[in-house]
Amino acid sequence: MGQLNTCEPCNAIKRHFKNDNSQHNDNKPSSQQIHNNNGIQNENNNHPMDNETNSSVDNNIKPLNNVSSLKHSNIQNLSNNTNISPLETPVSLKLNENIKNNDTLIKDPIKFKCTKILQNNEAIMCLIELSNGYIATSSDNNNIHIWNINNNNPIKTIKTSKKVVCLLEFSPGILLCGNDNNEIEMWNINESKNLEFTFQGHLLWVNCLTKCNDNFFASGSNDSDIRIWNFSEKSEFNVLKEHEDAILSLITLKDGKLCSGSADLTIKIWDWKNGVCNATLREHTRWIKCVFQLLNGNIVSGADDKTIKVWNNNRCIKTFSGHKKSVRTICQISENIIASGSFDNTIKIWDINNNVCLQTLDGHSSKVIGLIMHSSGLLISASNDKMIKIWTYK
Repeated sequence: MGQLNTCEPCNAIKRHFKNDNSQHNDNKPSSQQIHNNNGIQNENNNHPMDNETNSSVDNNIKPLNNVSSLKHSNIQNLSNNTNISPLETPVSLKLNENIKNNDTLIKDPIKFKCTKILQNNEAIMCLIELSNGYIATSSDNNNIHIWNINNNNPIKTIKTSKKVVCLLEFSPGILLCGNDNNEIEMWNINESKNLEFTFQGHLLWVNCLTKCNDNFFASGSNDSDIRIWNFSEKSEFNVLKEHEDAILSLITLKDGKLCSGSADLTIKIWDWKNGVCNATLREHTRWIKCVFQLLNGNIVSGADDKTIKVWNNNRCIKTFSGHKKSVRTICQISENIIASGSFDNTIKIWDINNNVCLQTLDGHSSKVIGLIMHSSGLLISASNDKMIKIWTYK
């Protein structure tokens, strides 16, 4: 059962970061650290993203003098209607529109507070927002839960036969689920017969999914391949093979290209239609766990080296340090504000213009594996502690 809870954030604004002068091991992590010949990686059969390579590298950024303000959006409540129809509960204000249309600047320091907890009772592996404003989570006991964030319990549960590692809503009501059996299953969450098709081709389990356009999607796997799929024809279109280790993160950029982060310590930019790698970005020293594109087109990445890097025109222009363990997930709150979730159990709020950490949220007791800025204006986090937390700007 879910419960209401209010958690006071732990830290005030931090303007200075300390250098970590310890030396790091330059040996590249091996793919055997991710998987064995059977495609299952470690003793506990955990998601590869749930494991962390050792690193003592922490780069430093010099803080500037001023802290920019957060543009605050009014929070719009979702409907309490538990019908799963994808068009029942549209959310009228998206993040881009909030930023564009709201002229009010919050002068006070950023302050998020946990205002609600959804108890999942299962360790969460993935968190996404659906097109109707609901959220979907996958858990380590093969369940997919659909949530209305106004309610305390899932409004629908889909039981699968495999562990679902990643989720993608390809179209309203249609979920693609990458699993630890090297497959991508297609589920219709509006029908009684949920499983409609299974895409097969990867040799090891599937870590990440992204929609390329209205008819194609891409998947990244521990087999180091990115596969492009024709959704309508239910067939494989292309395979991108230049990475040397597991694909851990994958997004579609505004220009239609793909961006992938890998355990080979590189980020690659792809022309997926022609199967060409346009650029390779090298700065991280450990596995790259997440990539995200900002509204201004810059790319942000998080890695096991505990850093967050900002990229412009394929060049690293900023590095943020502060997390004590791997950075697993990143989302954008407003034009200049991002949030990062880490294996150190915290969420950090960053001003990327003025290069400072504005707040640290300490509400979780285990790894933060999912973080989204919900279209209603709420920050939502998911963790291995079996909790989904909803954070409100105060």
